[in-house]
Order: sequence, then C-alpha cells, then structure tokens
Amino acid sequence: MKKTLVALSLLVLFPISAYAETESSTVSDNAAVASTEQSTPVQDQSADNTVVDSSAPADATMASGTENSETKDVQKAQDKTVDQIEKETGVKKSSDPIGNEQDTDKIREMLKDESMKSIISPSEVDGYTDQQLLNAMTVNVRISTDTYGLDVGGYARILQALYKDNTLSWDKIQNILNYNPSNYTNAIEMADQIDSLQAYLAALYPSNSSFMPIRQMSNQELTNVLKHISPIQEKMIGTDGDFFPGIIAWIARYSKDDAIRNGTAANTTTSTTEESTTASTTQSAENKASAKDETTKKDDKGGFLPKTGEERRTWLTVAGVIILALIAFIMVRRNRKK
Repeated sequence: MKKTLVALSLLVLFPISAYAETESSTVSDNAAVASTEQSTPVQDQSADNTVVDSSAPADATMASGTENSETKDVQKAQDKTVDQIEKETGVKKSSDPIGNEQDTDKIREMLKDESMKSIISPSEVDGYTDQQLLNAMTVNVRISTDTYGLDVGGYARILQALYKDNTLSWDKIQNILNYNPSNYTNAIEMADQIDSLQAYLAALYPSNSSFMPIRQMSNQELTNVLKHISPIQEKMIGTDGDFFPGIIAWIARYSKDDAIRNGTAANTTTSTTEESTTASTTQSAENKASAKDETTKKDDKGGFLPKTGEERRTWLTVAGVIILALIAFIMVRRNRKK
C-alpha cells in the first residue's frame, strides 16, 4: 500500500515539476528578450545624443560668423569717423600726441620747428602771450579727449582759431569745461543733460569754427544722434574694451546725416545683434524640445518590466505542497488504523 501511495505521489508531482521547469525556461527567454529590447534604446539614445550635440558646433560657427560681421561693421564705422574728422580738421590722428605741455618755452620751440612753417610762422608764434599758449593747450587737451590725440600741428590750428581767426572764444570755453562728455559711460545718458551738451558743442565746436565745426542741431536731432551712437558704443566697449574715437567725433560725423538726425535711420549693428540673438534662442529652444521628446520616448520603452510568470510558478508550488500534505495525512491515518 505504501508503495502504491509513493507511486501515485510521484505521478502527481512529475507533471507539476515539468510544468514549473517549462515556466522557468519561459521566464529566462523573456528576460533575454527584455534585455535585448532594453539594449536597443541605449543605442538609440547614443545616436539621438549625437544628433543633438552635432548642432552645437553649427550654432557656435553661426554665432562666431555673426560676431565677426558685427566687429567688421563697427570697425568700418570707426574708420569712417576718424577719416571724416581728419578731413575736416586737416590734422591726422597722431601716434605721438603733444600731450599737456605746460612749459611755454618748449611750446614755442615746437611751434618754431622747421616742419611747422607751413602752418605757423616764427613771428606769429612770438606774437602770442604765454597765457594764450596755455589756454590753447587746455583746449587742445580737451579736444584730444573728445576726438583723438592731436600733434603739435593740431595744437597750432587751435591756437589760431582762438587768437587769430577768432572763431573760438576762450571766455565761452572756460565756462563750460566743467562739463565733460567723457564722464558718461554711454552716449544716451547725455540726453538727460542735453542743454549742457548743446552749450558745450556751441563753445568748443561752433558751426563757424575754423578748426572743427559741428552742425548746430535741435535738442531732438541731437538726441536722435545719441540714440544712434549708443549701441555702437556699447558694442565697441564690449569687443575692444574702449570707445574710440571720442564721443564728440561720432556726434560730428552723424550730425551730417539727415536720416540719423531725423531718427529715421536703422542702426545695422543693433539689427544684426537682435537677429543673431533671436536665431540663437530659437535654435536652443528647438534642441531642448527635441532632447526632451527623445527622453520621454526612452522612458516609455524602458519603464515596464517584461512578464516573467512569477505568479503562475508560485501557484504550482503551493499546489504541490498541498498535495504532499494530503498524502502525508492519509499515510499517517492508515498507520494509526493498523
């Protein structure tokens, strides 16, 4: 009888064990498939990252090209401004400016140099007082700051404008020298004291000056000129670290442009900067959106575990335990009856 019960137990447990092994094999196969599926998104992710990252050099190249173009535009504007002042004053930008010489004997010596005879004669030099020479030097220093460094030739022209041509007045100039355009970090800030700027221009750069005349403008026209200069100045300081030539040289140049005085001229430097900024921002937003979409897709693919059949295998184990328990119960009961 015992042998019969053991045989029956083996017959019952054999299909359960075989079925469990089949399920285990299925689970292993599913795990392998899941592993393969998970490895594929990793490769896709690598490819996607390559696509997104490859756009960075293109953006950098575009930005670099835009910056180079803006730098060239600013340089051209700078060169034109210097050229115009040189033509109007007849004085070239000097690499060796006269500076703020206060020794009148040295000033006379420089003015009487052989190279100066075409501008001023020795007898004319002797006709000026020491105070007049010093006053002219003060004006020379200020105009050099407003435009660019002047050599002894520029100084001689200023001296003549003051005391020979009488197109400049020392009395008017000395009363306005406390106003200094170089104290402003940006041209547009000068619009807040437009009347002081007007008085300054009228004293040092009157429209009838024999040295450097600047067209007389209304307050609105002058403000429009300052607005036009402002982005150029900002760009130049950001690129080169300084603003050259001085602000008055730029005002002198653009005072001749009707469209700029009337406020109808577009500033190409500002336009180019705005376009490049917009393009860069748009491209950056597109790259971020693309990267976010790809990340979402990857999360969707890898967010669920494959079916492993673990619940079914647990049920078979429980069934086997119950059957064994029944068999053991029957055997114990039979033994007690005997």
